[in-house]
Amino acid sequence: MKTNIYRIPESKSQPEITGKGEKGLLIAIRTDDKTKNEATLLGLVKAIKLDIEKDVIVVSCPGNCPSLNTILSSQKFTTVILIGMNPDEVGFSLNAKKYFIYKMESFNLLLSDSLNDLNSDKSKKMAFWQNLQALYLS
Repeated sequence: MKTNIYRIPESKSQPEITGKGEKGLLIAIRTDDKTKNEATLLGLVKAIKLDIEKDVIVVSCPGNCPSLNTILSSQKFTTVILIGMNPDEVGFSLNAKKYFIYKMESFNLLLSDSLNDLNSDKSKKMAFWQNLQALYLS
């Protein structure tokens, strides 16, 4: 019997991880969206009274980001926010809708459109903001 063995190439583009995450918030975002909309990201974090360097870990992913599970297991997070990413792109097996807070086993999960989309659509931005307020300001 002949067997074919295929090599699966490892991803050469690793995510960039910044911040200390002292308040248990992890934000996963596409690298290009973060680069283009850094001011929006800083504003959102500041609006929920957190410091982006000290309180948050930001994972900037150039593509899919299956290594997010490794990051989640290395530190305790209370909230994970996926901005412009689907759960399957980060290794979660979950069919989830955007702008809804999911109570997972050990953290809350919130999905939103990209910051670019949020900046161009006020209703999406308002839906995201309402969820952030429920998580951090109530």
